[in-house]
Amino acid sequence: MLIRTGLGGQLSGSVGGVVASHNKGGQYLRNRSVPTNPNSGRQQLVRGAMSSAAAGWQGLTAGQRAAWEGYAEQTPVVNRLGESITISGFNMYCRTFVFYASCDDAGSVPTAAPATPGQSVLGPFTSTTYSAATGLNIAGGVDDVNGPGLISVSPALSPGVSYFKGPFTAFQTTNDLSGEDGIDLPGNQAVNRYGVPAAGEIRCFRVAGADDTGKLSNVIEFKLTIAV
Repeated sequence: MLIRTGLGGQLSGSVGGVVASHNKGGQYLRNRSVPTNPNSGRQQLVRGAMSSAAAGWQGLTAGQRAAWEGYAEQTPVVNRLGESITISGFNMYCRTFVFYASCDDAGSVPTAAPATPGQSVLGPFTSTTYSAATGLNIAGGVDDVNGPGLISVSPALSPGVSYFKGPFTAFQTTNDLSGEDGIDLPGNQAVNRYGVPAAGEIRCFRVAGADDTGKLSNVIEFKLTIAV
């Protein structure tokens, strides 16, 4: 459970049988439920990547680990309360490793930490469209992410839904997101539990990437009505 005390305090996580969360209407509490575990191929991939990341960290030299510690210290990440926090070099390396593995690009995970602090910059996109005939098209805003990219998708939503928190499911991957600027991506479309978007559906998409030095990007989410 994460708690920010004081007036306007925020909570995230669970204590006992109560879960704290938030949506566009603000903070709320609900009863805790035990989630199902379909143990999908994607879940197995990520769980295996966590083990591989820990082993990979042990295989780094002392100098390489120190470099990751330095990079992490100068590169805050955002937690579930939307706050900037500093994580350890180990956690930063594992975070990077798991993202690369999620993009089916685990073989390219850099052992050397990025030489300069900060994230790679994703967006703003100049255009986002999806056609049932040609797939997803993202134009602009990907020049800085010349490493792997992951596009995730929501289930079909009703027209009245303006806020979607998740869960998203992996939809498309690429080894070089910048190379996809302005190019439709139907070829590496993955079969997922929400099915391929069909004309007339409303879907939310989530895009994240990295550069070739291991700098992860910010995350961009957007909603589209699928065209014919």
